[in-house]
Amino acid sequence: MKSTAKLTVYTLLKLSFLAACLLVFSSFQPFKRLWQVNGLEPFTEWFQINWQGQVVGWAQKELHINKDFYQVFESEHFEGRVRGKRLKFIYQKHLSFSTKPPFKLVEGSATLTEPNLVMETRFRNDEQLLIQQSRNESVSKFTESPLDYTLNNYLAGRQFIEGSPELGDSIALKLIDSHSLEVQEEKYQVIKLPQGRHQRYQLTDSSGTLYDFNLKGDLLSERRGRGIKLVASSQKPSFNPEMQTDLYTNVGLASQKPLGEISKLESLEVSVSKDNLSWLTIHPSVKVSENKLLIHKAAKHKAEPHEVTSWQFEPVNPSVKALDVRVTSTNSRSEKVSNLVQFVHDYLYYEPTPTSFTTDEIIRNGYGDCTEYTQLLLALLNAEEIPAREVGGYIYLGDDEQRFGGHAWVEVLIDEQWVGVDPTWNLTRVTAAHLPIIIPQEKSVSDLDFVVEQIHYQ
Repeated sequence: MKSTAKLTVYTLLKLSFLAACLLVFSSFQPFKRLWQVNGLEPFTEWFQINWQGQVVGWAQKELHINKDFYQVFESEHFEGRVRGKRLKFIYQKHLSFSTKPPFKLVEGSATLTEPNLVMETRFRNDEQLLIQQSRNESVSKFTESPLDYTLNNYLAGRQFIEGSPELGDSIALKLIDSHSLEVQEEKYQVIKLPQGRHQRYQLTDSSGTLYDFNLKGDLLSERRGRGIKLVASSQKPSFNPEMQTDLYTNVGLASQKPLGEISKLESLEVSVSKDNLSWLTIHPSVKVSENKLLIHKAAKHKAEPHEVTSWQFEPVNPSVKALDVRVTSTNSRSEKVSNLVQFVHDYLYYEPTPTSFTTDEIIRNGYGDCTEYTQLLLALLNAEEIPAREVGGYIYLGDDEQRFGGHAWVEVLIDEQWVGVDPTWNLTRVTAAHLPIIIPQEKSVSDLDFVVEQIHYQ
């Protein structure tokens, strides 16, 4: 009996010891080196994409391994309604790395699918970098110097986290652009360490992009500029674009009071918090007094001497030369500008177009939103050797919506002053409801405390 009891006690002690060992071992699992190439295993990560408080898409990152290649696949799908029109954006990337040290990038591809635009880049990275790129129907081939990029470069951020960095530690990561195929370095710094229930590291770069990683180096979230955030999901997220609010108006600045007919506005005074003024980019035509901004109808501002005497013009695009624009050398600069504004307004028809088109494509398509109107007018002004540049900001969308929406227009050098014109609205003088302020990439409109203070009419 005694020997049986001893055996039972001994067995329980062994089990307890094994359980303790298992507990200790499991507690150290997060520190297992998962991202060293020799121990790498295939994985799939899903993310929900949020923007301005609503779901707009999903993203996926995958790693496949076979005898010859480590293959990385990345996809991002955005979908939503812009000005009542349902739009879809798909971005896909594929990179193949050799399974032999130093695990060099061998080949890859990237596809961008946007409204009325499909762009594909394929490359092989050998003695030379062989590139084939297509943009809708146009195909080009290039040969450049080979890329210095490896799988360890791709995994360096996760490897860095596995090393348990300290607060303030930084790493320079090599990033490869999917279409230009340029390799650039971006510095990331640890700004938050795991603590309490929040077992995560936070890294950020100079643009304000913020990454959250768990202790194993898995990506938990990625916060980009303009309020976009990717959040890790256990499976492919689902969402209904029809349940979204309009993506264009959702990023506008709400007005607490209606402004009425903007052509009748003489001036507009708005206020923002003093903290916001420090990161806003405010156009020189706007008068600033403490935390208040005053915008006048037909606002203009004096040009710098070098802008008057040394403006650099670009070579004129052949498709711009081919346009039948009725501008003569006898016209004054003001008359030329007026004619060109009218021409652009008549030539294009308005359609929400989030895609970035070239000047050739804009002329061929014949449509666009404020970006395309602005780009075409700038090209025509350049052809006439009239100094001009783009102005970004917001414009009042009317009392039905009672908010300011993102907008772009042009300022032209006339009589040594910069004068605002708007081809989208066919205006040779901007209104007081053209609000020329720029919110930095790392911020969003939700960070701006915006209040209409005073409205002055004609």
